[in-house]
Amino acid sequence: MRKSLFFLLFLISPIISTGQSLDSLVNQAYQAYSDYEYERAISLADEAIILAEQSGNTKILTQATLYKALTTQEKDPSLADPKAILALIEKMKELGLDQDRARAHGFLATQYAAFGDIDESAKNRLIAMDIYREIGNLSGVSASHSSLSLLYYDQHEYDSAFYHARKSVEIDKGFDDPAEIQGSYNNLAIIFEHTGPIDSAIYYHKLSNEAAVQTGNPYAIGISLSNLGNNYAIKGDYKLAEETLLEALRIRDSLGYARGLAYTHNRLANLYQQINELNKAKYHADQSLINAEKANEVKVLRMSYERLMEIAEKTGDYRSELEYMKKATALKDSILSESNTKALTQMVLNYDFEKRQLLDSIQDEQARMERELVFNERLEIARNRQIIFVISGLLLGVIAIGFYRRSQYIKKSSEIIAKEKERSDELLLNILPAAVAEELKATGHSEARQFEQVTVIFTDFAGFTKKAANLSADELVKELNICFKAFDTIIDEYKLEKIKTIGDAYMAAGGLNSESTVENVVMAALKMNAFIAQRNHNSKIKAGVKFDMRCGINTGPVVAGIVGIKKFQYDIWGDTVNVAQRMESNCELNHVNISEATYEHVKDDPRFRFEYRGKIEVKGKGELPMWNVEEAES
Repeated sequence: MRKSLFFLLFLISPIISTGQSLDSLVNQAYQAYSDYEYERAISLADEAIILAEQSGNTKILTQATLYKALTTQEKDPSLADPKAILALIEKMKELGLDQDRARAHGFLATQYAAFGDIDESAKNRLIAMDIYREIGNLSGVSASHSSLSLLYYDQHEYDSAFYHARKSVEIDKGFDDPAEIQGSYNNLAIIFEHTGPIDSAIYYHKLSNEAAVQTGNPYAIGISLSNLGNNYAIKGDYKLAEETLLEALRIRDSLGYARGLAYTHNRLANLYQQINELNKAKYHADQSLINAEKANEVKVLRMSYERLMEIAEKTGDYRSELEYMKKATALKDSILSESNTKALTQMVLNYDFEKRQLLDSIQDEQARMERELVFNERLEIARNRQIIFVISGLLLGVIAIGFYRRSQYIKKSSEIIAKEKERSDELLLNILPAAVAEELKATGHSEARQFEQVTVIFTDFAGFTKKAANLSADELVKELNICFKAFDTIIDEYKLEKIKTIGDAYMAAGGLNSESTVENVVMAALKMNAFIAQRNHNSKIKAGVKFDMRCGINTGPVVAGIVGIKKFQYDIWGDTVNVAQRMESNCELNHVNISEATYEHVKDDPRFRFEYRGKIEVKGKGELPMWNVEEAES
C-alpha cells in the first residue's frame, strides 16, 4: 500500500511542479512588463508559452500570449494591434481569467488614447474598472480611476479629471501602501499644474515623491522628481527647480528609459530658456529630441520640436525655427493610417508640382506665343504683297482687305494673349500676395519684409485624426476641400491673405496689405466658425464628417517672404505666429480665442462681444490672458 501511494505521488509531482512553475513564469512575465523590463518579460512569456503548449495548459498559454503581446506592442507602438488583444479578451472571458481580461482592457484604453480615440479609451477603461470591482480588486479600481483622471485631463475636462483623481486617492489611502498612493498623488498634482494653484500641485508632488522614496522604486522617484522640478520652475524657484530636475535626470539616465529622459531634458531646456542660459537650453532640447526619437511617440516628438522651435526663436535662428515649426505641425496628423497618408500626400504633391510647373512656364509660354504671332503677321504681309503684284488692278481693294484682316488677326491674337496673361496672373495671385507677385514678375525674386502689425489666424479640427482613420483618402480630401473652399471665400471677402494649410490646420493673416484690418480678421474667424456650426447642424451630412473647430488669433510683428528658390511658398514667421498657434491650441471647441494684443485693437468695436477666460498657462510663454469673442447680437 505504501509503495502504491509513493508511486502515485511520484507520478503526479512533476505535474504539480510544472503547474507551479508555469504560474510563477506568467507572474514573473507580468511583473517584468510592469517594471518596463521588456526583453525579460518577452523571454519569460516565451518560456511559459512553450511549457504550456507541451502540457496542454490553455489558461497559462492564453495568459503568456497576452503578456507577450502587451510587452511587444508597448515596446514598439508601430506594432499596435487592438484586434489581437480583443481576440485574447474573448478567450480569457471563456476561461474565466477576469483579472487578465481587465488588464487587457486597461492596455487597450491606453492604446486607443495614444491613437486619439478618446471614446474607445474611456469605454475600455470603464470595462476594466467594472471587472476589477466584480472580483474585489480595489487596487485595479483605483488604477482605473487614476487613468481616467489623466484621460479627462488631456481633454481639458477638469471636473471629471478631479473626480477620478480624488476617487483614486480615497481608495489608495485605505491600503496604507506607498506604492499605491504614489501614482494617485502624482495625477492629482498634474491636474493642479494646469488649473492652479501651483502650490497645490507642489504639495501633492511632494507627497508623491515621499511615497516613491518609501517604495525605493527608482522609476517612481524619477517621475515624481521630474514633475516636482517642473513645478518649481513654473513657480519661479529656478535654483530649486534646477537641482530637482538634474537629480531626476540622473535617476532616469541610470534606468535608460527614453520617454522619461525626453521629458526631463525638455523641462531642463525650458528652465534654462527662462533664465536665458540658451546654450544649456539648446543642449537639453537636442537631448530631448534624441530620446524622443528613441521612444518613437508622436506626442513626445512634437514636444521636443516645439521646444527647439522656441529656442531657435529666442536665438534669432528663424530658419531653424521655421523648420522645427513645420515638423511639429506635421506630427499633428501623423497617426493617420498609412494608406490614407500616402494617398493624401501623393495627391498634394502632384497638385503642388503641377501648380509650380505652370507658374514656371508662364513667361516662356507668353514669349513663344508672341514669336508665333509676329511670324504669322509677317507671313500674312508677304502673302498680301504677292496678291498686290499679281492683281495690280485691285491694288486699293486688296490693301484695304489685307489691312483689315491683319488688324482683326492682331486684335484676336491680342485678346488671346491678354486672356492667357490674365489667367497666369490669377494663378500667381492664388499663390502669392499681389505686391509680392508683382515684385516677382518684375525682378525674378522677392525680398523678405518686416510687418509691424499683422493679425494671424489659426484653425484646426478637434478629433480629426480619429475621424480621418475612418475615411478613405478621397473622402478625407473631399471633406477638407469643402471646408477650406468656404474658408477661402470668407478670407477673400475680408481681403485677408491665405498663408497655407497643413493637414487639417488652416492659416491666414490680415495686415499684409492695406485693405485688411484686425477687425476684418476677427469677422472672418467668426464667419468660419459659423460655417462649421451651420454645417454640423445639417442633418443631411453624416456625423463622421462633421468637425469641431478651434480658432486662435494674435496680433503683432512678423517677417514675411518666400522660402527657398524652387517650389517656393510665401510664409510668415516670428513670435506673433507662435502665440497665434498657442491661442488655437488653448481654444475651447467651436469658439474663437483671441490674445491680449488682438483684444486691445477690437475691444471697443460694437460688433463684438467678449468673454474674458482669465490667464491660462501656455507652454514656453507662461500665463497669457485670453478672450472668447462672439458677434454681438443686433
